[in-house]
Amino acid sequence: MRKKNKLDVLKIILKDGQLLRFELARKTGLSLSTLSYIVRELENSGLLLVEEVQQKRGRPSQIVKINPSAWRVVGIKVGREEVRGTLFDASAKPLKKHRISILSDMRNNDGYWKAISEIVENLACENLLGVGICSSGIVEDGKVVVSHLMNVRNLDLKTLLKSAFKLNNFLLMNDVDALCYSLSKSNGEDFLVVSYGAGIGASFWKENQANHIEMGHLIVSTQGKCYCGQTGCLEYSASEYAVLKNFLGKEIDFEDFAWNEEEKYRPSIEKLRKVAGGDFSVVREFYNTALKMLSTIVGDLVMTLKPSKVIFLGEGIVNPQMVQIIRKNVSEIFNKDFVKKVDFKTGLADWELGVASATVDRFIKQLL
Repeated sequence: MRKKNKLDVLKIILKDGQLLRFELARKTGLSLSTLSYIVRELENSGLLLVEEVQQKRGRPSQIVKINPSAWRVVGIKVGREEVRGTLFDASAKPLKKHRISILSDMRNNDGYWKAISEIVENLACENLLGVGICSSGIVEDGKVVVSHLMNVRNLDLKTLLKSAFKLNNFLLMNDVDALCYSLSKSNGEDFLVVSYGAGIGASFWKENQANHIEMGHLIVSTQGKCYCGQTGCLEYSASEYAVLKNFLGKEIDFEDFAWNEEEKYRPSIEKLRKVAGGDFSVVREFYNTALKMLSTIVGDLVMTLKPSKVIFLGEGIVNPQMVQIIRKNVSEIFNKDFVKKVDFKTGLADWELGVASATVDRFIKQLL
């Protein structure tokens, strides 16, 4: 029970940053005497700091917070265009960064492993609690099972990291789940995250965990060959790929777009985003069909999952009007009895911080 109480105290402070002692007692439900004993033990072990702050009246109050030097943790984002990592201290302050651009000839298991191992080697340090990695594609049990965009299959990072670096504390998760985890610190108990850009992803936060949704590859049509091999995926009809075709007024092979987006199509996408980010009405006609399709799937998920809010982020969400249009579309398409009032909003999140935070939550009990 004492170890559980210690863990509860640490996790609450990690979420809130720092708390006055009476606030910590209220949130944990512990008596002040029990809390004082636990805080003293955690302070003596170097995990917490206790600071006195002078009040305008009365005795000084005590603020309890995480000791920044208590541990270090690495968060790594693996994507089609780059692999980047950040070393954080225990207070989630970034200490060091390292990134590697991924060229077309590196998009395979060996190329990504070399990039990841270089980043781990560059960021590894003493007092390292663990390494968290988030990746696009389907991930499970320490493996990137498949990422069509990265041309990766069965990349067993868990085994590779343990062999190369004797690393046991390792967590692998989907990149949208990492964003979801990052947003959980400030967005309540249940919400849906939708990442929009050249691809589409989603994750649902419920009961203190992220639940991945392979949203971009839901079948929504009988036409449109996707780079994943299916026909009719949502990404074909509703991602920035679909919008860019309308914007340029010409057909684009989806597989060519997926493999060569940065090299061949990035200037056009950046131009589209710049215009849309300024006066959205200028390019709204090019987005209408894609956003209508996206709205339908978002509404389906809202009706099924019943989140309290939907948070949109990603490189493709360049103007708040896009979210307003999606909200309006959902309200028009769906019966209000099925889709009750839901808060639609934009959000900002950090991949590396999200997966690093998840790694700390997974392994922090080892410090007790």
